[in-house]
Amino acid sequence: MKRFHILLCIMLATLSACKQDHIGPISGDKTPPNPIRNPIAVAMAGAAEISYSLPDDQNLSYVRAEFEINGVKKEAKSSYFRRSVRVEGFGDTAEHTVTLYAVSRAEVASSPVQIKVKPLPPAIWKVYKSLEVAEAFGGLQVKFSNEDKGKIVIVTLLYDPAAREWRNVNNFYYGLDSGKFTVRGLQPVKQQFGIYIRDRWDNKSDTLRFELTPIYEEELDKSKFASAMKKKYPIPQVAPLPKTPGVQIVEPGNLSSWPIDNMWNGIIGNEGYHTTENKDVPVWIPIDLGVKAVISRYKIWQRQAAYIYNHGNPHEWELWGTNTPTDVNSWVKLDHQVMEKPSGLPLGQNSNEDIDAAAAGQEYELPIGAPAVRYIAWKHIDSWAAVDGIIGHLHISEIAIWGQIKK
Repeated sequence: MKRFHILLCIMLATLSACKQDHIGPISGDKTPPNPIRNPIAVAMAGAAEISYSLPDDQNLSYVRAEFEINGVKKEAKSSYFRRSVRVEGFGDTAEHTVTLYAVSRAEVASSPVQIKVKPLPPAIWKVYKSLEVAEAFGGLQVKFSNEDKGKIVIVTLLYDPAAREWRNVNNFYYGLDSGKFTVRGLQPVKQQFGIYIRDRWDNKSDTLRFELTPIYEEELDKSKFASAMKKKYPIPQVAPLPKTPGVQIVEPGNLSSWPIDNMWNGIIGNEGYHTTENKDVPVWIPIDLGVKAVISRYKIWQRQAAYIYNHGNPHEWELWGTNTPTDVNSWVKLDHQVMEKPSGLPLGQNSNEDIDAAAAGQEYELPIGAPAVRYIAWKHIDSWAAVDGIIGHLHISEIAIWGQIKK
């Protein structure tokens, strides 16, 4: 037994020594490599791509670029497999000095090679110049372009006259080529706002200052909602129509424990409204709002858990409205939507962003100028598990609607 313990200790010591051998430089050769040659810089938005020729050195590990941004030292590295390195984070178009080193496997640097780079304007300035601001229901809407696809934050400020200071009311994170967002929850009185753009290096644009008055809206009282199905109101037979020849758009039934009232009972989860399955789509689901209102926006929550972006959760639909449901020609199409999955992952695969978006609910805004209606109809075209399908079903956990109530 004593001999076994001795052998075990030797083995553990050997393994420990092996692990330690891989910490730090992977070569004992302290000879500095030759420097890189022929550096050429190509200006980019807030950055520069520097290409070069590598030294013929078997001990070369990578190339390191050193530079400064706002007085802070930065560095970028590029493997010896590549022939360029990108330096980024510049907030201006001034000339900057970049120092390049070839670095060996023993972490020994070559003599320095310097190059001057002059970046193009960073993405924040192009976004800033593209800003379009307009009044919106409950707040303001901001549209912008981001042609460089820079990872930016659009910060919205509201001036507090009582405290005589600006306060942050919204941060919008984005990295695609264009977009829009709406800031909600603001009082319908004239107020002072400011918007500026910053990036991940904390470069900031100027602040766009303006005044506007958010448009009044309120959430409609769900206790007044009621199903308008089974009242035999005529249904507009307009495209898209069922793909089965001779079949018309009809109202669906529902599973016994999933009535339509569940869609506005305030509970979000693995429950809600569930139509009968294997029905020709589209189907028509009329709802009495209980009041006449100009709808400004609505939010839906998918059936949660493993069902998000799957099964019978809505993928494509239309929203219709009328005040006289007995007149088939009175129905007006208010909205058409195709739900987008943030990650774009295939069916059955969801990222954390997908899960968070489904939990928060998907919101859709109607254009200003929509008519006031008392009755709406959800025209279900297809679900996530049957995109562009012939038959299918629908389930929704919850819906909320905002607008202006009219007498």
